[in-house]
Amino acid sequence: MRCLTLAGALAKKGVDVSFICREHEGHLCDLIDERGFVVHRLPAAAEGFTIDTIPPHAAWLGATWQEDANQTSAVIKTLGVKPGWLVVDHYALDSRWAHALRPEEGRIFVIDDLADRTHDCDLLLDQNLVADTQIRYADKVPKDCHLLLGPEYALLQLIYAELHDRIPPRNGPIRRIFISFGGADRDNLTGQALAAFLSTNRPDIDVDVVISYDSPYISEIRAQTAGYANIHRHGNLPTLAPLMARADLAIGAAGTTSWERLCLGLPTLVVTLAENQRPIADGLHRLELVRWLGHKGEVSEQDIGQALAELIEGGIDEEWSLRCQAAVDGKGVDRVAVVLTITAETPLLVRYARLSDEALLLAWANDPETRQNSFSPNPIPAEDHHRWLYSRLRDLDGCRIYIVETEEGIPVGQVRFERQDPRWMISYSLAPRFRKRGLGRPLLEAALLKARSEYPGALVLGRVKPENLPSRKIFESLGFEALSDEGGVVYRRIL
Repeated sequence: MRCLTLAGALAKKGVDVSFICREHEGHLCDLIDERGFVVHRLPAAAEGFTIDTIPPHAAWLGATWQEDANQTSAVIKTLGVKPGWLVVDHYALDSRWAHALRPEEGRIFVIDDLADRTHDCDLLLDQNLVADTQIRYADKVPKDCHLLLGPEYALLQLIYAELHDRIPPRNGPIRRIFISFGGADRDNLTGQALAAFLSTNRPDIDVDVVISYDSPYISEIRAQTAGYANIHRHGNLPTLAPLMARADLAIGAAGTTSWERLCLGLPTLVVTLAENQRPIADGLHRLELVRWLGHKGEVSEQDIGQALAELIEGGIDEEWSLRCQAAVDGKGVDRVAVVLTITAETPLLVRYARLSDEALLLAWANDPETRQNSFSPNPIPAEDHHRWLYSRLRDLDGCRIYIVETEEGIPVGQVRFERQDPRWMISYSLAPRFRKRGLGRPLLEAALLKARSEYPGALVLGRVKPENLPSRKIFESLGFEALSDEGGVVYRRIL
């Protein structure tokens, strides 16, 4: 589903997207086809096929990794064109499979949640919020692989970004509850949550229950909810957003819907269904974004009922809902789509830096490659950066900090002009995820045009380390004149 969301965003940018899926029981190939994408189907696993033991979820592949790689390669060759990206979203595939596909591919993008195996990839996305997010892939990806980490990149349907700023925070009495534990819910936690709600004896509270028509427990759920006018059953819906928007509280698992609920500011009681959900739920619980009741089999109907009764009695604290909304803005799919498609020809816009850019500017400033190319290589303490940024933003005559971004509002980098009469000193940095894409020149060019509109004829100087050849080439390509300088190269140009 998250790949379908990404495919939709890419298609809007004119990208040609194809899927390769194996026809496991319950496959979604028909849905992919209905959404307008070509889907190449690999055969379902034959009885008695050899099961690999590495990585941990290898049995989910339905073939050995070598067989799957050969079948995938054969499909790609039929396309008659070398794909710009191969997007890999499968817990049973690791670096061996990707390495075998390298001859056919330009670049490989892996989507993962588990961090339990090595990857051969150029880009990796883990949209989860867990305690060790920044280090869990340290020894599992190539050194030059760019990481997209955290719910900032959550692949949510476009409607969530639209609704993020429209839906008011929850506050006060609970009038409507949303229950969903994923499609089939093979553990029937839906039934357990429903029983817990019914034990509160609150017919004045409406409940929306989402469960697939293919669930093995659909008959039991129908019988359980029969005769209750306040309980509304829903089947296979194209989006859960309208139901989440109406709800005051949710009961569910810690899967992909976690980010959808957070985006719409929906407080949630969580019961985890799988081992990989435990660290996610723990991280969200520690940040007071959800209330994690425990893992399936460890949480009773009474546990859920007690937690429900307490919240119904006390109501929802608005701060809980506001924390949820602040954690996810719903624009992750746009950010990922830009990373995959941006080129030197992508239109760029320039705006002034804002207070809200503080964390972003600090992260860029302390990126290891940025510090290596700086004349002051030591990392910048957050407190020092905070004071510096505040003073620069207030100095309207002496400093201009520009954020250069795409038309979708995705920041690409920053360019700073600081006045040292009678000249302006220029410095810039490119967001790490956009390096090696030919964006340094258009980034600086866009900012120079903006500066010229404000200070036509101004003298601009830039100082670069002699060994920083990419930056030197950018300055020279934009008409800067190189001057000698002890410890560096100074570039000079009139706006």
